Amino acid sequence: MTTPALAKTTSSGDRTYAWPPQPPYEFEVASVTYSIGNGYPKPFLIPWAAKITAECAVDNHAIVAAMLEKDDQRGAIDYLKGARNRSAGAKADRGTIVHAALESHLTGEKLDPKVLGAQLEEARVPRSLWKGAHGMVEGVLLFLDEWKPEIFHSEQTVFSRAHEYGGTADVLGRAGIEKKPTKARENVVIDVKTGKSIYDDTAMQLCAYARGDFVGLNDGSEVALTPDGSPIEWGIVIRPTASGKYERAVFNLNDEVFEMFLHCQAIAEGRNVLKRSRRPS
Repeated sequence: MTTPALAKTTSSGDRTYAWPPQPPYEFEVASVTYSIGNGYPKPFLIPWAAKITAECAVDNHAIVAAMLEKDDQRGAIDYLKGARNRSAGAKADRGTIVHAALESHLTGEKLDPKVLGAQLEEARVPRSLWKGAHGMVEGVLLFLDEWKPEIFHSEQTVFSRAHEYGGTADVLGRAGIEKKPTKARENVVIDVKTGKSIYDDTAMQLCAYARGDFVGLNDGSEVALTPDGSPIEWGIVIRPTASGKYERAVFNLNDEVFEMFLHCQAIAEGRNVLKRSRRPS
């Protein structure tokens, strides 16, 4: 996702959202993704990190050996420890550019492959990921062409005063939720994920967006999530692939899912409570 206009980054690198756009602010709240990331356990990340580190040791053994020959054991250890962050960072940059391409398309701008290549180069995305990025953009466009969602808002920030959170949704709109495109459409939150899989915890992110109180526009105005104020009960996740296709998953954004999100939010805030409770030594 591109950096939202209403987002702020704390000194620790966490994202918050302030409203209205200009001070004095009425409130500043943690992001939806922060609450989920700090409140929902992800044990699968441990074997993933071990795999990335092991692959780095094998693929770049000459670099590690050169450091050891210079008696730079600490440097070799730090290089291997940083492998997972380098891998995730490069793919996150690619994902950001894919999201930017989606945003450009929705605003009516023509997608130029040369411009996409220039963006990938500027972000220093490894060239091994370039072909996949082009394929992912094609996959997103294929979804839009096949399902033709009606767009209410794209890349706009949703706020909840009642539950004190904010987050930027890729798309709020209407689309079919059946296995094949149909005329029957529902209010939906659509999110594009460029990771390895579509994970079930994504439902909490989409549900938080769907349960927001208003969409905050960059000019300071507040509008409803849907034109008629009707609720959003469904979420669609699109995972474009390097082959130019896409994977699609539909989630029912019910009360149980929202309760899960609120529990995560409470745990994430609880971590901050514990930090604040510690007296300086």
